[in-house]
Amino acid sequence: MMHKIKSVITQNDLIISATFFDGTVKEYSVDRLFNIYPQLKELENRELFNSVQVDAGGYGVSWNDDLDLDAETIWEDGIEIGKDTVDIMSKLAARLTEARNRIGITQKQLAEKTGIYQADISKIERGLSNPSISTLQRLAEGMGLQIEVSFK
Repeated sequence: MMHKIKSVITQNDLIISATFFDGTVKEYSVDRLFNIYPQLKELENRELFNSVQVDAGGYGVSWNDDLDLDAETIWEDGIEIGKDTVDIMSKLAARLTEARNRIGITQKQLAEKTGIYQADISKIERGLSNPSISTLQRLAEGMGLQIEVSFK
């Protein structure tokens, strides 16, 4: 499963706190990788460490062109510290991405099946678009799935 990061902040002691699109918040101690990837020792520079940002698409975090960490590593090896409330567009983004990854097709393949531009699918999966119900229906049908709506 592909987990995507929505936001990241730094903590003390070379720890980052990443919030994923599903609201899960995980802490990850970057210094655990120093023996495996010596180049990451550069992050002992506090100014550099504090410059962390989420990569385009939420697939990881990076400090510069040479120093980065993928979202799956943070998800698998990080410590869950809580859940943030998630806005509806972020929930939709996470669920659509999970469904597409679960059935094993790319955004491009889904675009070809539905006639929806790949760029528009990308915007929906990043929580940057407000798709209509008919668009969601087309996406679901393109994946061989059905939409389920509920109010809580």
